[in-house]
Amino acid sequence: MPNHDMHLSPVAPQPPAIARVRLEPTLTRDGALDGAWWPYSTDFRRELPSLVRTLDTLLGPILRVRLDLAAWDDGPAHLMVDGRFLRVSDSMGTADTVRLVRGDQDGFMLLVVPPETAASTAAAAMKTAARTGNTLSATDILTHCRPSDPGPALDIAIRPYDPSDQTAVLALVEADHLPGQPMCSPETLEEAIRGTCRRDPAPWARLDSPRTEVMVDADGQVLGAVSYAVRRDDGDGLILWLHGREILVVVEALVSHVLDELSGSRTVHAFESTVGLGPSALPSGRRPVTRKVMEHAGFSSRDSWRYLRRATTEVRCAEACPLVETVRSTVPPGWWLRNRKDDLAAEAVVQTPTGDVGVLWWFGTDALHADDAFERAMLNEAVTLLHRNGASETILYADGKQADGHPTWAVFDEAGFVEIDHLVSYAKEGTESRAVRR
Repeated sequence: MPNHDMHLSPVAPQPPAIARVRLEPTLTRDGALDGAWWPYSTDFRRELPSLVRTLDTLLGPILRVRLDLAAWDDGPAHLMVDGRFLRVSDSMGTADTVRLVRGDQDGFMLLVVPPETAASTAAAAMKTAARTGNTLSATDILTHCRPSDPGPALDIAIRPYDPSDQTAVLALVEADHLPGQPMCSPETLEEAIRGTCRRDPAPWARLDSPRTEVMVDADGQVLGAVSYAVRRDDGDGLILWLHGREILVVVEALVSHVLDELSGSRTVHAFESTVGLGPSALPSGRRPVTRKVMEHAGFSSRDSWRYLRRATTEVRCAEACPLVETVRSTVPPGWWLRNRKDDLAAEAVVQTPTGDVGVLWWFGTDALHADDAFERAMLNEAVTLLHRNGASETILYADGKQADGHPTWAVFDEAGFVEIDHLVSYAKEGTESRAVRR
């Protein structure tokens, strides 16, 4: 795909959010710091856009960011935020800070409070950093504000979901939103919590009622949420969905908790069900912390899909190819496309659009059966079919086992599709050997 070798990495649009920032009120930049920032995770691809958008309104356009790269997950040297080129570089050993530059020399230095910091400690550190005339360094502030007996990094508890948690849980879900996916509505969330789905109720019939729980800190703030269930026919456990803003200690605690609760299951499956929220697998690129936690907990990756998106509304309505056979499909509702003469050549399922988004499931075969001309014709037929039924953008799921050099990828590229992420599902065997179920 075209963006595999590019050094410029676009950032997915995120739901409106205000970063946790506190600035020195005079903005004279006379003190050691100009304020403080408390990110939700160490994934700067996820965190920087909201920080930049928030400071844009207060300081003007931010063009460059310098931060201690050693304290963050791996990321690109450049980002595109709302169509603007943003350069990211190392702050050359200045720990616990981020410097945001408006011009060549016009920069603002902020304390970076570690994501896992307790709310009371973070508030004290941010207040100190934003105080007019402050002379303490970032490291001194964090040391000064840390309790003498720090205890655990987070004073947390896990409890059942309550309707009053709806707004906080929706924010967690939307923080992991993928472009092209519908936003999670309150109605969708409540259906998932009840274990129902008006559009496709069949998958839920195999499950016991799901259990949805939230993690809260000492102040009652919701830090994460997870939903899991047991499948009736074989007793296997399923992690349906889990969100924790990619904060390591939160995700680790939620996964460990669910494994304890499902300790009687022969196998626990994760992110492989159509009864989750969002895509039916984990976006491994945009959720690296969750991916690492799953692997460290003993989960093995299973099925994988490449998630691509075509956002342009331009459709080349070429003459229909006589070899492309279109058959109505009921599961999922839509159409089945195949070669009239050779079923092995290529196969695709076109799902009836939801709103203005169409979904295309591409089941291509190995390179021995690949026919570029036919695949182009079938892809154009699928996109045209979706366009005629109200779709202004198309999401494409392709078999993740196909390598980038597979002939079909050039066809996707030519048609305007861009790969967004790699979706992966997981399974863990032998969970009955864990500690006694609580």
